[in-house]
Amino acid sequence: MKLALALALVAPAAAFQAPVAQKASVVVKDSIGVDPGPIEPSGLFWEDKESLARRRAVEIKHGRIAMTAFIGMMVQELGITFPGSINLDGSVQFSDILKDGMGFAALGNIPTFGLVQIALFGGIAETVAMPASQYTGGPQNLPGGYDGSAGTIPGGYPFTEQITDPAARTRALTCELQNGRAAMMGVTGAMMHSQLDSCDHHFFYPITHN
Repeated sequence: MKLALALALVAPAAAFQAPVAQKASVVVKDSIGVDPGPIEPSGLFWEDKESLARRRAVEIKHGRIAMTAFIGMMVQELGITFPGSINLDGSVQFSDILKDGMGFAALGNIPTFGLVQIALFGGIAETVAMPASQYTGGPQNLPGGYDGSAGTIPGGYPFTEQITDPAARTRALTCELQNGRAAMMGVTGAMMHSQLDSCDHHFFYPITHN
């Protein structure tokens, strides 16, 4: 059992390790921006630059969303909610949303107009702030960077000033990518936990209730 647990921890721990310099140099040379991880820089997949650039931009965006979501799940698991009500008439308190559990169960307690606002926010993010059609952008035209919207959203994601040292920039981008991959796996597992009666519809039941 101990050996199995140790092996299970190897892969997540490796996701937070910086890549070797050789792979990083190959990636920078091919203008992909960060270490491809398990993807070897050869074959049809690697040669299709446009398709690879799109997949990399999508992976980075999903990783960022997952990292934010994972933090949100941790906050909910601690029982921390906004004060007050989610609607104007005060009939639904923020704390009431989690009364039936977390995850999808909580989603059903959000008023319809609140769900519309969530969908609208996502739509604006996908079309204006971080358009899905833009694969690179910002001051250095990096994968996962965005030019923003003049007058409303500043260009350069997440800051207008970015790391200029190539080695430091590559390491930071690679850490973000790998942390995002780990977060996507973690969020998926937590969502599954929230759907199980045996976990009492909690995200981190095996950790918080043992």
